[in-house]
Amino acid sequence: MNQAQSHRITADFKNFQAAFPHQGRAIYETLFERNKDRITTNKAKFAVVNLEKIFTATFELTPRLGFPVMSLRDLSRATGLSMGGIYSYIESKERIAIMVKDLVKLVTEELLARAKSLSDPMTALETAIREHIFASEILQDWFSFLYFETRSLPHEHQEESKNIELRLEAALHELIDQVRLARNIACGNSPIVATTLIALIQDRYLKPWKHSKSGESADDYAHQVLALMHCAIEHP
Repeated sequence: MNQAQSHRITADFKNFQAAFPHQGRAIYETLFERNKDRITTNKAKFAVVNLEKIFTATFELTPRLGFPVMSLRDLSRATGLSMGGIYSYIESKERIAIMVKDLVKLVTEELLARAKSLSDPMTALETAIREHIFASEILQDWFSFLYFETRSLPHEHQEESKNIELRLEAALHELIDQVRLARNIACGNSPIVATTLIALIQDRYLKPWKHSKSGESADDYAHQVLALMHCAIEHP
């Protein structure tokens, strides 16, 4: 992501999606680059294709079988890869969860950095909320998997996974305080407002069936969350 991209505000989902670097083949190219010290093949072209097979199958099998029950043999059957082929990309099932956690962490950190680069606190706050909704719309499988399967991670990675949410919540809290300070609004409920905003961001990707049934677009949802945020901040 270059400097021009990092400062561009994408106020609607279509434009955000057009500029968002972590989707499609690019996701698996990123995973290969970040994990190639553990992947036993150095042929990036084949690695990217097979990583996509592994993660696509994982996201399809997990809701049916449950990730703790899903075996690498299940993954082998679903992907058409041999057990040896599976092991050349992941040495254990835990590695899948770790790689998901690392990607979600990368995306969240980049989005926060984009928002914090903006000089106006309200614009930064709106951008952080809106773009997290948009990113999790694109990466719904990844965000929801990490939310439900953090318990499947090794202990140190569980803590890191929890800290992704805590850092986002702390950043929203800080931005809310900055907005209120600039507008001379005295209120001590910033922590609970930040917590509520996190819950609203998560509701979109944890319950896609509900939002799909309502026909509510990502733009509509972001608009409603931002309207509630303005009300909570400006009229406490």
